[in-house]
Amino acid sequence: MKTYYLIPDKNSLHNHFSQDLDPILTIHSGDSVVFKTLDSAWGMEKRSAPGAQRKRWTEINPERQASFFGHSLIGPISIHHAEVGDTLEIKINEIVPGEWGWTSGGGFPSELNKKIGIAEEKEAMLDFLVDNNRKEAVSQFGNFPYKIKIAPFMGIMGMPPNTEGKHSTFIPRPSGGNIDCKELQAGSRLFLPVSVEGGLFSTGDGHAIQGDGEISGPALECPMEKVDLTFILHKKQKLSFPKAETPEAWITMAFHEDLDEAMWLALNNMIDWMIEIYSFSRAEASAWASLAVDLRITQIVNGNKGVHAFLAKDKICK
Repeated sequence: MKTYYLIPDKNSLHNHFSQDLDPILTIHSGDSVVFKTLDSAWGMEKRSAPGAQRKRWTEINPERQASFFGHSLIGPISIHHAEVGDTLEIKINEIVPGEWGWTSGGGFPSELNKKIGIAEEKEAMLDFLVDNNRKEAVSQFGNFPYKIKIAPFMGIMGMPPNTEGKHSTFIPRPSGGNIDCKELQAGSRLFLPVSVEGGLFSTGDGHAIQGDGEISGPALECPMEKVDLTFILHKKQKLSFPKAETPEAWITMAFHEDLDEAMWLALNNMIDWMIEIYSFSRAEASAWASLAVDLRITQIVNGNKGVHAFLAKDKICK
């Protein structure tokens, strides 16, 4: 098995998903790739003062850039023999954030900001210094240096849909993308349905910490110094939506414009998995799910809303 290393450059960066993007790397099942990523907004440095502009990455090959704004992604990676109807497993080995990050709230009249009551308020931009040794982030400016514990993960891990054109990085889809599931930390395994030949996997949008919902839009957005992923191809194992396994839990995910529909999709996917894990009937799985499954709002800010069903491994035991 081989390990490859990718860094941001004009040939590796792109701002959309598309089955027409040429892969920058082709690997075999079992190989690993170590990524270094920019923050979601293409920043190259921390802010020097409150409200100051940051230097942003601008050098991208034209064919890798859509006309609309998109997150900074690295990829895509093609996996030998990956075909539509297969499942790609991504083992998340290690995630190391950079030394700075940011988040914000308000600043524009979105529907979400209207509901929170901040549509007319000036944007609150919060900058942070990230301390990996202490596992915390500290607000960079102001008289109140509040701290928050970090739990880093990648907001975007995914592949393009099997439709022509350039697709937004903001919308989570069955083949992944802007999943924003905070459970996908080091030690977890993500399973994605392959929708196009080769898979064409990309990642970006690193988060040092995020609450379920990601209610203001951004999480604690940061560059990543190291994102170590191993890719395993499962032939002819078809999924409808992503699922994941962490050291503590099994997780099923779903996305839909309607939050209720996303919930029912995630729940039914979990019941399907419980039948597989425990050999329950569907009615039995439903009864046990009522006792042991937590329904969590992954995010509500990316067009398609996300719900993940969470089953702790120590909940149902013999």
